[in-house]
Formats: sequence, C-alpha cells, structure tokens
Amino acid sequence: MLVGPSGSGKTTTMKLVNRLVEPTSGRVLVDGRDVSTVDVAELRRGIGYVIQQIGLFPHQTVAANIATVPRLLGWSRQRAAERVDELLSLVGLEPSVFRERYPHQLSGGQRQRVGVARALGADPPILLMDEPFGAIDPVQRVRLQDEFRALQSTLRKTVVFVTHDIDEAVRLGDRIAVLAEGGVLAQVGTPSEILAAPADAFVAEFVGSERGLRRLRVLAISRADLLPATGAPPARTIPLSSSLEDALAALLLDDSPSVGVVDDSSGELLGVLTPDALHTAARRPA
Repeated sequence: MLVGPSGSGKTTTMKLVNRLVEPTSGRVLVDGRDVSTVDVAELRRGIGYVIQQIGLFPHQTVAANIATVPRLLGWSRQRAAERVDELLSLVGLEPSVFRERYPHQLSGGQRQRVGVARALGADPPILLMDEPFGAIDPVQRVRLQDEFRALQSTLRKTVVFVTHDIDEAVRLGDRIAVLAEGGVLAQVGTPSEILAAPADAFVAEFVGSERGLRRLRVLAISRADLLPATGAPPARTIPLSSSLEDALAALLLDDSPSVGVVDDSSGELLGVLTPDALHTAARRPA
C-alpha cells in the first residue's frame, strides 16, 4: 500500500513500475529485473492496471472489455470467451447476465469489478491499483474491499495499491509505505508496525489519533492471549481467526466480563478473553 497526502508521489511511484513514467535516477526492479531493460510492451502485458475512473471502453461490451489483453496476445476466440466467463464469476458477476452489457448499464461497483476482471485478463503476476475504490459510495466500498481480500487470498498476486485512506491501507495491506510531501519515504512496514511505532510526527499525524483502535483491527487473536474457561459458559463466542477489534466489540456489546474464543473448524471452546487479557494482547510487539 502506498499512502500519503496529495502531491506525495503515490501515483508517480506506481507509474514507475510499468514505465508510464521513466525514472530520472535509480532503478525499478520487478522480479529482479530492471524494468528499463525490458521491452515496454512486454512489461505492460505482464502487469494489470486498475484505476479509480475504471477506464472501460464505453462502446464495447463487458466481454469485449475484459478480453482486451487476451485478444492482443492472440488468444483464440473460444479461449478468450472462456476466460471472460471465468473472470466474471471470480468477481461476483453472473456471466450470462453481464457478458453482453455495456458499461453505461452497470452500477459504479459493477463497473469497478469489470475493471478488476479486465486487469486480470491474461493472469498477470502483478496488479497496479490506483485508488480503485475511491469513487465508490462507502457501503459499496467496504463490500468491494471485502471481495478484494477474498479474491487476493485465492489469487495471491503481487499488488501495488495506491490510496489516501489509512483505514483502507490497514485493512488491505501486508506492507505500507507512507510518503510525505515531495515524495519522501517517511516509513515502510507492516500495518501493525506503523500503527504501533510511527517513525516521526508526520506519520503519527497521518495515521491519526485512533491508531490504537486501528491496530486492534490488524492483530489477530492468538492462543497465547486466552485464559482458561472456568465457571459458566461465556455468553458470546467468536472464532479464533477474529481480530482483537472483534473481541473488543463482543465484550462491549454484552458488557460482559469475558468473551469465549472457539476453534474455527470444530467450534471447540479454546478459552476466553477478558478486558485485561485483551489489553495485554494489544500491547504485544508487532
């Protein structure tokens, strides 16, 4: 995730990867290769690109938009059609319903999904995403973020994702680069590291005064956090895969002295979290 205020060079940094902007100094390495030594057309065919404005061709059907790169690569009509249907299903759009529609017949969220499908057309190993959910209403945005996380857990692509929204960066990113004005790299690290220990006053201000709560979102419950379950069964339980924020919400919801934590698969009660145990867990190193 590349985050920072306007003018910090987030989009420019991303464009250096696929040579939409050529570096004046330094090198950009993709899979160990200096991109300046790679044919630009070959380079870009191996990189999917998703932007906020989506950029679908308005006079082409959804199927034709998604098949853009496969057609350029000389795929057969049948192979391209099969890939279109596969990708529509992958992004949650029924092929028989959406294949022949045009962009103006889609909602903003649907157009954004088609944009992601088009970027995945030839199964590139790398995706560049420039504020892809920025123009979507808040409810749809959270839904698309959830779907992107599920999609990424399946595809395991390398993604460079630009956003100005620290919550989106924390929610979606494995690593975050915080850029200050003028393109200065202020800090890079995992979401937990940046929230727990901002490098300077700028990063601390950028991640906000709620960074403690944001950090709970990225810290998963660990078995080591749990206390033995004694006495009456807890009134509420959550799965072990939950975040510490989920545990806090469960405690506050019932004003309960503890929340039970169960195994995701078997449902077996593994232990409980109390407010004190949650506080200790939230202070553990990133």
